[in-house]
Amino acid sequence: MKLISMRNKSKTVLFSLIILLFAACNRHSKFNRDNWGDTDGLTFAYRNGMVDDLLQNYKLKGLKYQQVIHLLHRPQQSNTTEMMYEITETTTPGKPKYVKQLILALKDSVVTDARIYEHTDKK
Repeated sequence: MKLISMRNKSKTVLFSLIILLFAACNRHSKFNRDNWGDTDGLTFAYRNGMVDDLLQNYKLKGLKYQQVIHLLHRPQQSNTTEMMYEITETTTPGKPKYVKQLILALKDSVVTDARIYEHTDKK
């Protein structure tokens, strides 16, 4: 009886450790300029984990265009009224496409608003 109980405890501990590891991989992290700009040319591995810290702890509103570039590097898209930074984009065959972006609104080259845009294509 004790042998079965020990096995169940071992399995429970192992399962808990696996869950903990997965949770740690998806946790939020502090904003880091170098990691923010880290890309493989297609994706930005760290942005999704850092974007909440960026929005909560950095005053983006009021920054001038060049200050934003210094903090966040060049955006993936921009015009005179917006700067767009890609956070994550998921395309899986047979599933809807998911997009998450950081949008900075500009007026006279000064940030007036910072928001997250999320969209899932419906099939």
